[in-house]
Amino acid sequence: MTTDLSIILTFYDEVPFIDMAVSSVKAQGLSQIELIIVNDNPALFDQSYFDSLSLPPWARVIHHSENLGLSAARNTGLAVAVGRFVGFLDADDYFTNRGLAAQYDLARQTGADITHAQCFLSRLRTPQVDLLRRDRLLFGTPRDAGDLTTFEEAQFITSSWSSLYRRDFLTDNGLHFDPAQRKFEDRLFVLQTVTAARRIAALGRPARVWRRRAGSISVTRPDPDLHRLQVQLIEKCMAHMGALADSGALPARFAKRELFNTLGRVIWDMDIIPAIATARHPDDALLGLRISQLLSQDRFGHAIFDDPMLARISRVGMPSRQGLISRNDIFAIHKALRDGDYPGVDALLTQRRAVQTPRPPMPARPLPRHLILHLGLHKTGSTFLQHQLLAHRDALLRQGVLVPLTGLVDHGHDPVRPGGQPGHQGLLASLRQGDTTLWRRLRAEIADNPAQTVIISCENMMLPLAEDRDAQIAAVMAQMSICDRITPLVCLRRPDHQIESFWREIVGNGQRMGARSLAEFVNDTAPVLTDLAALLSPFEAAAGARAVLIDYDRARADNSLWQVFCAACGIADVPEPVAVPDYPSPGPRTTEAARLVNALITNPTLRADI
Repeated sequence: MTTDLSIILTFYDEVPFIDMAVSSVKAQGLSQIELIIVNDNPALFDQSYFDSLSLPPWARVIHHSENLGLSAARNTGLAVAVGRFVGFLDADDYFTNRGLAAQYDLARQTGADITHAQCFLSRLRTPQVDLLRRDRLLFGTPRDAGDLTTFEEAQFITSSWSSLYRRDFLTDNGLHFDPAQRKFEDRLFVLQTVTAARRIAALGRPARVWRRRAGSISVTRPDPDLHRLQVQLIEKCMAHMGALADSGALPARFAKRELFNTLGRVIWDMDIIPAIATARHPDDALLGLRISQLLSQDRFGHAIFDDPMLARISRVGMPSRQGLISRNDIFAIHKALRDGDYPGVDALLTQRRAVQTPRPPMPARPLPRHLILHLGLHKTGSTFLQHQLLAHRDALLRQGVLVPLTGLVDHGHDPVRPGGQPGHQGLLASLRQGDTTLWRRLRAEIADNPAQTVIISCENMMLPLAEDRDAQIAAVMAQMSICDRITPLVCLRRPDHQIESFWREIVGNGQRMGARSLAEFVNDTAPVLTDLAALLSPFEAAAGARAVLIDYDRARADNSLWQVFCAACGIADVPEPVAVPDYPSPGPRTTEAARLVNALITNPTLRADI
């Protein structure tokens, strides 16, 4: 069998995901294909690991002698590929159903040097996907064009893995990945290939999913080494486009766009401004100087905003995590960066973020009450405890302990499984919507009651998986200052048991994020759910008190969770626990069946019904 298409799959430690990546290639139904897996982590993985995978006969594994980085791994694959066309796949990503096959068909029909396809980006900790913004704005229409001057959008292809390449085109032009760019390698490769190509085609629909996951470069907070690689990359990109413009090989507008794109990356993508503004690390000051030199190479006026390419993808004047950045802000930031005024840029961006995300109004003077805030970590008996609190509410009131009715999601609550009870979930939900009406009602209920102790219990109050967790906790704790004394309380259990039980519940509740396997779920959640200091410290800092911890496993073993909880709350006369509705966890076969339903059914109501 001849090989017409080579897919280079780079592997480092993506154990939970590689099966899906390989399966997505197999599912394309292509016959003249080879899969080249480059193992860039030989210290941890040898051939025996890959032998344990269900690899197709047309797959082969190449082992590096040591870790060399993503660029080198892709170059290794390119060096041995024999297909007429080559493509790239990271081991934690996957192709869409028949997406690669359609992209390959277009590459064969056109013979283009580069055949681009749109890409989905999955949301963190869920299989839900959205089109990459630039793919949505620039590449939604099929195209078969000439070089970059007739397909100018190609300057803004997001990544190398969104395209198939004619292998002879890469070889004849000496095109490969820069091994010095161990990360952030794609932008340079894209520019080098699109500026050399004589024919570029676009499929006009998605062929692949870029997975956002814990530990990946797209969600990792940058450190000085990552900042250095980012600055190094934009220097190379600017140099490449500037040299082509200076030589007349490309019109000057392409270099001007790259300058604007570079400024945009510094503002919106790199998270480098706070670092160079404070220069706490010795390298930060030097990186600031390099950015200043880079952005001093050219200027642009208001006409840049009317550029037909940039006008379609510009984030100026749009809501973003940096706030609303205006045209005048762009000029001010550009000038300040050229002049080395990094604290000034940091202050401007901080101001814009504050304007975009105003905090809810602070409550009035705190009431002289002791608020016990039960941070119901999932699968640690929160439902059982909330049933007890409600069942014994009158008895607790007689002891001076108030369980507020405000914010309780009980009346009209329809849990997916019988016995579900999320507690004071309404308080959290209202705050997420920016509405503090319910919190004012809570204050009134507490003020009108003589009880000196207040217990609020909410299963999701710890917000362990929220992407904007810090901001949400700050907003929650600001409202909790309704009382002058706050004690966080949390039940903890063995992390492995807690994470697996949490996964089973998510799968069994019909949530879209329950389409993932246990291995995928562990990869995304274990770094968060096992870091107790990170989980608790924001609440402790806001409350000014250490959290009270309950050993759930020990209390469950001797059937004393309610009694231990009451003791932690200072309740002396503990009412006898009442029987609560059965709240079973699904078994392994049921869980797997539900997981498949979550993966296949996109309608949320239908998923929950099934």
